[in-house]
Amino acid sequence: MLIAADEMLISRGVRLTPQRLVIAEYLLNTDCHPTAEQVFDAVANALPVQLSKATVYNTLNMLVEAGVIQEVYTEPGGCARYDANTMRHHHFVDTSTGRIYDIPFEQVPTLEKSLDGKYKVKNYTVTFYGDRAEDS
Repeated sequence: MLIAADEMLISRGVRLTPQRLVIAEYLLNTDCHPTAEQVFDAVANALPVQLSKATVYNTLNMLVEAGVIQEVYTEPGGCARYDANTMRHHHFVDTSTGRIYDIPFEQVPTLEKSLDGKYKVKNYTVTFYGDRAEDS
């Protein structure tokens, strides 16, 4: 199902511009968790005017602040990737391809119970690393 980017942006209080719209449309309709450079490469020719990398970076930051997308880091010191799935979920990184897959939150048992009430957990994510099975 394609998500209407213009409606999503308006509902989050984001002023529509052609650049914001094309970037949001791309992110809302892909599951590949792209980097900023990959977003730029994917949308650079989508507008009749030249799109700058600064505009892409600024738009990504604004979309994160507005809650339209989230930043995902899958390795310490690695670059941010962007995910339009803002529901609680985890990630699986296929180490042979580098592709990132979403894992539903409820498929990973909660760790909160094992902490014996010593910590108040507000949020957490888990990132799995390995090779994805061929038939998946």
